[in-house]
Amino acid sequence: MKLKIYLFAFLTFITFTTIAQDFHGGVLGGLAASEISGDRLQGPNKAGIYVGAFVNRYISELSSFQMELNFIQKGSRENPDSANNYQSYLLRLNYIELPVHYRYDFAERGTLEAGLSLGVLIHNYEEANGYEWTSGPEFRRTDLSFNIGAFYSLTERLRINVRYSNSIMAVRPHSQGQTYRWNKGQYNEVLSFVLFYEL
Repeated sequence: MKLKIYLFAFLTFITFTTIAQDFHGGVLGGLAASEISGDRLQGPNKAGIYVGAFVNRYISELSSFQMELNFIQKGSRENPDSANNYQSYLLRLNYIELPVHYRYDFAERGTLEAGLSLGVLIHNYEEANGYEWTSGPEFRRTDLSFNIGAFYSLTERLRINVRYSNSIMAVRPHSQGQTYRWNKGQYNEVLSFVLFYEL
């Protein structure tokens, strides 16, 4: 229910801001491939949904800022096989995320982006070998991430985006609470492939 309220509010915001000449907005959808750094599993093996809406404004001929409101599924997965003695693991983390990015048009069809995003964890689920796992440390409710990416324009209104995102702060402590220098726990790491459509 909260997700529907957030998306409705943001789409309403886009409707009003796109009336102004300098603002542009639209919708986005795609896939996220994610892993949890620090869980000792190789990845990214967890696929998830990435949907939302965006609004942007140019501040010069080539530079712009973009804000989004997204629903994204992150997490980690290990499928059973002979290499891991047929052990399985699944972690689902659902976030509502607000990225704010600076974008630079380096070519006629190409744009680079960099920025930060603040995510709020709305649901999490963890299982091992088919059974729900609840004894690990709790996840933090917020996730601050650094993002970099690139756009390629397919048409005047449709763009494809490839984006890499990594948590700046740990989203969960290690199971024994140990830390080492910059490694304070487990971190979200996401590679996303998303289509942006301007309304």
